[in-house]
Amino acid sequence: MFGSIARLAALALAAATIAAAPARADIFLSGEFSLARGEEPDSYEFTAAVPEAVSSPAPVIWPEGCRQASSSRQTAGGRARYSFEFTCDRAIRTTDVIQAPWKVDGASFVTNIMGAQVDRSLTGDEKGVAVPIGETAATDRPVMEIARGFLAQGVLHIWLGWDHLAFVLCLCLLARGRELIGLVTAFTLGHSVSLAMAFFELVNIPIPPVEAAIALSIAFMAREALHASGHIPSPSVLRRHMTVVSLFGLLHGLGFASALGELGVSRGERVPSLIFFNIGVEAGQLIFVAAVTAIMAGLRTVSLSQPVRKAALYGVGTLGAFWMVERATGFGLA
Repeated sequence: MFGSIARLAALALAAATIAAAPARADIFLSGEFSLARGEEPDSYEFTAAVPEAVSSPAPVIWPEGCRQASSSRQTAGGRARYSFEFTCDRAIRTTDVIQAPWKVDGASFVTNIMGAQVDRSLTGDEKGVAVPIGETAATDRPVMEIARGFLAQGVLHIWLGWDHLAFVLCLCLLARGRELIGLVTAFTLGHSVSLAMAFFELVNIPIPPVEAAIALSIAFMAREALHASGHIPSPSVLRRHMTVVSLFGLLHGLGFASALGELGVSRGERVPSLIFFNIGVEAGQLIFVAAVTAIMAGLRTVSLSQPVRKAALYGVGTLGAFWMVERATGFGLA
């Protein structure tokens, strides 16, 4: 009876989720901002590339003493590119900020108005993104400032990356106790290695096939967890699970690297930004694992853990298969 209920619940969950699913399972929204000098004295060109789905009901707020002269908008590949020309009646100050209204999770900012290229990673909030156009010196930020920014971005990315969370959920429903700790550790080691290798460009693999393989890994792990039925695995089965999870961790690390690369990192900040971003990812992952473990422990006290577990695995497995087909079809037609 519980098996029938679980399957019906899973089908309903999968149908509802697929109907509302975004084009990408990873809902981390990133923007790209740049500032360059215009053709006229004291004129500047500010560009913003953001996901097309991100709305901007509010106008861009320019620094005091500056005013917008013209604007244009183009769309391509699901992203909108805005170009603004503005003029100022004074020189740019170090405290000047452009308040961009687009509500993205993170963004990169590039400028060369002082002759040297400056790269900055930015974090969005409920108002949008504050773009520090006055930071025109190509100097590296203090380590604590980098730590705060990239720790937050790492946590944010794992929590908004539905495909990564779906895979970790499968691990939580596959094993418990020391076995779960071992699997999460194997996944962590795998994606930490590939994240570093991709970030430092030691490997260069196209992202669309990687995203399709990540979706396939979710469906595979959901199937493994369903076959395990919550029982303690034998040593040989546990070793196989550890190996498979480590290999899938390598795939997920490539996905994390693409997000980190979108944030914009100067060469002198690459090592600390990588370290703190990875720590943020692990912190967010551990909080999620703890939450799922606590929920399942509570469900076991009322004898609902098994039907809920099966329903969740059927739903996540179906969703992973859907994402895989969606992504494979997308890059196949590109």
